[in-house]
Amino acid sequence: MSEPTELPFHSTDNNNTTMAVNIPLKVMFAAPDVDLLSPPSKHEYYTQNSNSPKPLISFGIISDIQYADNDDCWNYDKTRLRRYRNALKLVNEACSQWKKIHDETPLLFILQLGDIIDGICFQNKKSDEDLQTILEPFNQLKSDIHCQIYHHWGNHEFYNFKRDTLHSSPLCSFNTKQIYPAYYGTFEVCKHLRVISLDTYETSALGVDETSTIYQQALDMLTKHNKNEDLNSPENLRGHQKRFVLFNGGISDKQLEWLNKQLTEASKNKEKVIITGHIPIHPSACEHLCLLWNYKEVLDTLWQYDCVIAVICGHGHDGGYFRDRKNIHHLTFPAIVETDPNTNAFATAHVYPDCLLIQGVGRISTYQIDCQLENILTSS
Repeated sequence: MSEPTELPFHSTDNNNTTMAVNIPLKVMFAAPDVDLLSPPSKHEYYTQNSNSPKPLISFGIISDIQYADNDDCWNYDKTRLRRYRNALKLVNEACSQWKKIHDETPLLFILQLGDIIDGICFQNKKSDEDLQTILEPFNQLKSDIHCQIYHHWGNHEFYNFKRDTLHSSPLCSFNTKQIYPAYYGTFEVCKHLRVISLDTYETSALGVDETSTIYQQALDMLTKHNKNEDLNSPENLRGHQKRFVLFNGGISDKQLEWLNKQLTEASKNKEKVIITGHIPIHPSACEHLCLLWNYKEVLDTLWQYDCVIAVICGHGHDGGYFRDRKNIHHLTFPAIVETDPNTNAFATAHVYPDCLLIQGVGRISTYQIDCQLENILTSS
């Protein structure tokens, strides 16, 4: 399928009114092109040979790898070519680049945003084998530079494994004993900067027993809005309603309460916050088909605070970007599995005292997120 020459890009005017303009594709995705909403960075996109100031710390971001030891083939609706084995090659390239970056500035962790293997692995009865294969470059990187890998769970994890199994697998990066069977957590990036990772499939019909309360609640929510026999189909659904499909999910009231508590504490401690998860939570940052079921409740929670600077997700294979009315940057990372062999789709985030610079490679643009940490850091 050929790519369009232009994509809609959402911007805001001085009155915070959202407007859509067409940005040439080469501008939208060319790295290291700057986010058009931000002024040029004085850091000039730090590289090993740059004379610009070094970041405090750095971390990597990658999503929707969907590796499988399988020939390339089309997705379920025959619209996207999935390059399964090429995904391993691109992950190896990303890990090699992250290792080089660590030689100059501390690269502390990797955000793997979910869908690390494809559902076809289960059909091939190779879920465990293919998972071990794609984990090898991450494990080697972890051994080489002593970084942490924070795995997120997407729909393809649940096509391959039950939720119970994932809790005891290498893909469980948080201590979930107190919140089981949910999977969410938080950690400090550096002083006054925190990541909060959400379980965007806590309410879901995927990966749970069909007799469970979770399954029944999710099915009730789905069938209330989606009347199709195939619940993965958005047929006859319009606009935001397209999100009510089986491969999406939602967040429970309990997790929302936890999120509210975490944001209260972050505000009290003068921390800035990065939200992460698999499913996007803003309809302008992804196609409506890839949106969290109860995104409005999550946004309402985030908008009560001034500490959230970014929401970083995957799931929407084309990627996306939007800066909302509360100045939160919503980034949706494009899928590795649908990336051409001659390019890539990962990023390295550099934390400076005055901004978070997300430096994209290949399909991913570079974004400067002003987070005004300088006064906070120097006054502590």
